[in-house]
Amino acid sequence: MTNETLDRWIQRVTLAAMIAVAAALVTVGARLYGPRAAVPPPGVVDVPRVP
Repeated sequence: MTNETLDRWIQRVTLAAMIAVAAALVTVGARLYGPRAAVPPPGVVDVPRVP
């Protein structure tokens, strides 16, 4: 491999890694700051009970 080919390969791998990190950060941010399910009031069971 020539030096130029190696440089291009490193650039592509670096770009792919940066995109993966950005996607992971967006996912974590959406999970932390996204809408949450409504919490039922105390004493209320949110699933039906089966005797």
